[in-house]
Amino acid sequence: MRKRILLIAAPLVVVAIAASVAVASPSDAEHSRGPRLDKLHAERPTAANDSNATASVTDAGKTVAKEVQNYLEVQNYLAVQNYLAVQNFLAIQNYLAALASAPPTVQAQRATVTSSSYPGDFLSCVRQRESGGNYGIYNSGGSGAAGAYQFMPGTWNSLAASIGRGDLVGISPADAAPADQDAMAQALYAQQGAAPWGGGC
Repeated sequence: MRKRILLIAAPLVVVAIAASVAVASPSDAEHSRGPRLDKLHAERPTAANDSNATASVTDAGKTVAKEVQNYLEVQNYLAVQNYLAVQNFLAIQNYLAALASAPPTVQAQRATVTSSSYPGDFLSCVRQRESGGNYGIYNSGGSGAAGAYQFMPGTWNSLAASIGRGDLVGISPADAAPADQDAMAQALYAQQGAAPWGGGC
């Protein structure tokens, strides 16, 4: 009896298994309409290739690269500014050192001529100041000074004798020729500088 049941049940079990397999597996038509496992990335691109994650990583890389570039630009700018500041400082120091070591500049000629000026300029100034350029003038105050340079008689005579101009000894400076008065003034300046005329003009 057992054998008979087994003979009947065995084919039924096989049919049942086959039927369940047929129900469980889709037909070819259904299989072609649904997603295929071998082309899963084509049906579900997000699952196969996570573009959002890739884009996020790419954006982060761009941001970091931009920050690095900005940092390098700032560093270059600061380096240039420091270099220029140092160069300006050194240029100023060199200029100040050159000023300190340079000889004093020639001052602009003063309106009044001093004893350090060329004697001709100085004597011309004295002549204008003392007599207005008049070689035959006498001092109106009664000092005895006369001529374009207002020589005192004693100074005139001693100077004439010292330079070998005995022909001028004893005559009034105002009576001497203008060239002789100029020569006497130059001789006095050569001996005593500007002192006889107050040290300056």
